[in-house]
Amino acid sequence: MEINEILEEVGLNKKEAIVYLSLLNLGESTASRVSEISDINRITTYVILKSLKEKGFCSVYDKNKIQYFKPIKPEQILGLLEEKKEKILAILPLLKKKENLIEDKPELSIFEGKKGITAMLDLILKDAENKKEVFAYGNITITEKLIEYQSLFWRKTRLEKGIKISAVLDSLENFEPKKEEKWRKLSHTRVLRDISKINSYVLITSNLVGYMSFKGELIGILIKNKDIAEKEKFNFDLLWEKAKR
Repeated sequence: MEINEILEEVGLNKKEAIVYLSLLNLGESTASRVSEISDINRITTYVILKSLKEKGFCSVYDKNKIQYFKPIKPEQILGLLEEKKEKILAILPLLKKKENLIEDKPELSIFEGKKGITAMLDLILKDAENKKEVFAYGNITITEKLIEYQSLFWRKTRLEKGIKISAVLDSLENFEPKKEEKWRKLSHTRVLRDISKINSYVLITSNLVGYMSFKGELIGILIKNKDIAEKEKFNFDLLWEKAKR
């Protein structure tokens, strides 16, 4: 890489790199002389020299009422970089806090139609791979509709990865469980009649909460937020304890 390009990488813009190198060649000089060597007009050169001074790449002093600019030695650039590094290290904890605030901000997505709901279910299943469990509660009518949207890939993947589903439903009437032994081991349901008042179905993993509602067609709302997921898991635990085995 050229010297100019490297200087640009350590914090100077293109013209600042040119002016610094010109000043380095001169040793120390006036803005007018630096302007001639740099082939940059005098006013712009003066502005650039002020900027270089602020960045620590040169100093300024008066001699016979004329301003002279003196560049820092090349090895001193390392000191400037080290100083910047120390400043970044000092504010790193604050930067991390801000990053965490962004990460904790809930992300909301809406899914519609068969392809949309299938995509949403796949995201939920993917997030459940870590702890191998999904929790759910809601209306059996929506549950039955949801099963129609679950791709064979979804069910096959859930069983292959050993992901358990525990669900609290308002009823199990007309609900036909799968006959496979593995499905029965990984699928647990309890009944709580009061849930019939809730015209929705909720799926919960460690980081995701999926809300499903049926109004002519199935609509899904997926929220990515650990705090909301923990709140919904708390709700599920209360319902699970209250429900009939």
